[in-house]
Amino acid sequence: MTRSEAKSRGRPRQAAVDESDMRQRIVAAARKLFLRDGVEAVSMRNLAAEVGCSPMWLYRYFGSKQEILTQVWDVFFDELFARLKKIKAKSPRARLEQLACGYFDYWMEYPERFMIVFLQKDLTPGGTRAYVETSGIVQRFDMLRRAVEEAQSTGELAGEDATNIAQGLMCVVQGLALNLITIPEYPWNDGAKLSRLVIRSYLSGLSARG
Repeated sequence: MTRSEAKSRGRPRQAAVDESDMRQRIVAAARKLFLRDGVEAVSMRNLAAEVGCSPMWLYRYFGSKQEILTQVWDVFFDELFARLKKIKAKSPRARLEQLACGYFDYWMEYPERFMIVFLQKDLTPGGTRAYVETSGIVQRFDMLRRAVEEAQSTGELAGEDATNIAQGLMCVVQGLALNLITIPEYPWNDGAKLSRLVIRSYLSGLSARG
């Protein structure tokens, strides 16, 4: 058998690329359906019809709808953190404030994504815990801790534990978004102004004093 004949047999190299493309197609279709109909309403059969394949074919690429859901979460977080990385500011403290505001603004721009990420119950037991432990999302949020440390290093921010400060800020912003998104009936004032007031108040309480 010649080398060229041997290469012609077996699975072609392009299969790996095709698999990646197919996974992206499935995730894109799931994102569309989840946002339009809600996660609970979308079955694997619905998703297969949107992709143009059989339900069994989907399981060649994803083991469960929970796994597909977390891939959709990744799409949202990729977009969010890409935005945050572009933020420039005149000082580390100003950058920290703008990171918090940018985080809030993203979810207010896409409240349906917030609902899917933070309010969707697990489709399989421990699904969210597994995502937190294996996806690298915790490391991505470490951006806030590093920003706190930078502000502390320049003397713009007080406080000893950068992790606690960053997590506290995250809770503040997350709580703001949660209330404005899930209680739309309440006559909230301007959401953007409210978020700036609360974020600045939190950081002002940590301002370094001479």
